[in-house]
Amino acid sequence: MNTEQRIHPLSPLLASQIAAGEVIERPASIVKEFVENSIDAGATLIEIRLLEGGCDLIEIRDNGIGIHYDDLALAFTAHATSKISQVNDLFDIHSYGFRGEALASVASIARVSLTSVRSGAAHAGCVVVDNGIAQPVTPCAHPKGTRILVERLFHTIPARKKFLKSPRAEWARVDDVLIGLMLANPHVSFNVEHNHQSIYQLQRAEEAFAPQRLSRLISEGFVEHALAVDVAGDGWTLKGVIASPRYTRGVSDQQWWLINGRMVKDRALSFAVKLAYDDLIHGHRHPAFVLSLSIDPSLIDVNVHPAKTEVRFADARTLADGIRYAVRDRLAALTVSSTVLSHPTLPERSSSASITQFLPQSRHTDSTWSAQVQAELRWQSNISDADGVLIDPVYVCEPEPPVYASVEAVPAVDMPLGQARAQLHGVYILAESAQGMVLVDMHAAHERIVYEKLKRQWESSWASQPLLIPVLVSLTATQSALLQEAEGLLQDKGFVLDWLGEQQVALRAIPSLLSQAKAEPLLLDMLTALSQHKGSVAHFLERHRDQLLSTMACHGAVRANRQLSIAEMNALLRQMEQTPNIGQCNHGRPTWIEMDMNALDALFLRGR
Repeated sequence: MNTEQRIHPLSPLLASQIAAGEVIERPASIVKEFVENSIDAGATLIEIRLLEGGCDLIEIRDNGIGIHYDDLALAFTAHATSKISQVNDLFDIHSYGFRGEALASVASIARVSLTSVRSGAAHAGCVVVDNGIAQPVTPCAHPKGTRILVERLFHTIPARKKFLKSPRAEWARVDDVLIGLMLANPHVSFNVEHNHQSIYQLQRAEEAFAPQRLSRLISEGFVEHALAVDVAGDGWTLKGVIASPRYTRGVSDQQWWLINGRMVKDRALSFAVKLAYDDLIHGHRHPAFVLSLSIDPSLIDVNVHPAKTEVRFADARTLADGIRYAVRDRLAALTVSSTVLSHPTLPERSSSASITQFLPQSRHTDSTWSAQVQAELRWQSNISDADGVLIDPVYVCEPEPPVYASVEAVPAVDMPLGQARAQLHGVYILAESAQGMVLVDMHAAHERIVYEKLKRQWESSWASQPLLIPVLVSLTATQSALLQEAEGLLQDKGFVLDWLGEQQVALRAIPSLLSQAKAEPLLLDMLTALSQHKGSVAHFLERHRDQLLSTMACHGAVRANRQLSIAEMNALLRQMEQTPNIGQCNHGRPTWIEMDMNALDALFLRGR
């Protein structure tokens, strides 16, 4: 070690380049910062042009309010901004930018040309800054708004430039940023050009989450399976679109969070949404969504990272739980009736819409329904308690005929899932519907029916089961703090525990429904999930409960190769039409599919 080294101040240029590394990582960072500035300036049209993913050139034009001629030079000064002026403003931020670092950071690592004019000004002003060296501001001609041109990025810092990916990969990053900004700002028109090819030409939309814009920016499949979300919580409002469980992704590439209009990557909130799909999607699939969270600015901190892609919440755990329940309730409202009988446009898919509006509005006057009910009772009364799993026969087997509005008869095929015609290989039910053909996996469908009924039965049942011998559990300091915070809720859920010291507790009782679980691992696993922000205490316990009920439902559901009569098959179809989340079994596999007449005709080349 060189003992002669002394403390000394860094040169302004070196300090600015170090700071730029926090704000500007790649061309996508520059595009994000400058487009956000255009939006803050009230632009209604933003034009973006890039060459080689932004590595060679980035040009952004807008028709915003512009920059005053006398402020053009000051705009390149670090921490110079028009957005905030005092400390308290940090907790009431309504703009994208506020740190005053973007222009100064970019100008220290590239050649930047800034041209801008305000409405009513005699002329525009132009200033060029090349790697931190500014030229004088000169008057010029320019239409109302601002134009920024960035060239020679990292030209004088080859060590930084070599960490850039290929132009194709850098463009993919830019595209990802632009999609988020375009989703968050439907009132702005965007024209995007890359390597002299037009990529996006989006006109402003009259409403948020317009289907046309979602279709262009995400996919047509997402729009076809879109469900509108509009719910208010304690101090927050959640609006947006989620995809039904039938539209999932292998990766989480179609998950967008907008918090107070700002595009944010928040793993905790995304995980909360995924938990809402817990028993609805298969394996490692991921849900798709575009959600906008409006929350009091004083309850969040957006000044977490210079890139402003992260936020911190005052009560993140409670917020995540509220969002999970909101999404879960919206998914539960998705029934066979609402997906088959009606295909409303996106704005009409309101979370407050009544499910019964999609149910059949007539009653059969013949004895068909009575025969189906009797068949169902005979069939389900024979359900065995396989593997020692006991199921309440009254609760599980009680039929729930739908509510009808009139007494006029309707054709049987007007039922959402139609009428059963045959059973295939003891596994599938073939039904004829008004649209075409329906194929049902009878075990998977009945498994979901039994599971949903068991969940309703045990929804509020958290009685305690005393342990014969109390279990002593030793905790770390972190686990002890988490347990103290959650102690009240644990008691409500059936836990009884005594503190024997700062880091040791005695478990004297656990929820009766989870009495077969080992007490110590159950508690420690729950604390581990809390420390990793994988849900709350309530969710952890409900998930364990639902796993047990799922096993019970699987054992209680009708097995393959069980021969069913037509009446029994129709009884199953009618129950499916009244069961939430019936599109998937407890493991996320599809329970039924439908092929309309057009699809069937296409298979046989009819009409061609």
